[in-house]
Amino acid sequence: METAVRIVGFGDSLVSEVLDSADSGFIDRIEIPNLSDFSHGEIDWRGRLEGAHWLVLSTSTVLAGDSARSAQGASMTFAEFEGPRTVMVTDIPSDPSRLAEAWGFVIERIRQIHMLFFTKNALSAIAKIEEMEESELLREIRLRGMTPQVIGFESSENTVTIEHSLGNYVGTSKAAKASQWLGRYLCELPSQGPGAEGIKNAANRC
Repeated sequence: METAVRIVGFGDSLVSEVLDSADSGFIDRIEIPNLSDFSHGEIDWRGRLEGAHWLVLSTSTVLAGDSARSAQGASMTFAEFEGPRTVMVTDIPSDPSRLAEAWGFVIERIRQIHMLFFTKNALSAIAKIEEMEESELLREIRLRGMTPQVIGFESSENTVTIEHSLGNYVGTSKAAKASQWLGRYLCELPSQGPGAEGIKNAANRC
């Protein structure tokens, strides 16, 4: 009998959407009523992350305030020691003018990120920030940051592109939304075996 994939999530509504779609996994949702005002030191990251497969975060969460930024940074540090792989979801924040600030947090900690996931709008906007062609951005980020998986999702065409350390995958998704695809993918990936074939098989099931 397979062990259910355990996913810990912290952050905004986008993180919640991903967790809601991971319906075959065991979800530990760290719920903070007010991300702009809470005591980040009260979260027991070691206890919450022990035995987890994934830690799901979002770039926009760090814009909620110093406590949210500190909590997210602490979660990534503890994840390195406790074993779960960090998934960073990148979308356009509610204040689009602060996207560069949120992206700066990712750049600072990119070596702690195992999977970097972009919605279409965010990918286009960050390509402009980085002054790069959108078609080249996923691969360049993976190479520069040595990030194991960098993923872009195009909702209007239901296509997904995965740049990974062994090559790339481009396919059509059954999911209608980026968050829905990612939630399913996180549940599938651990059971599909290692390497490029495992990534392909997991993506094809989503």
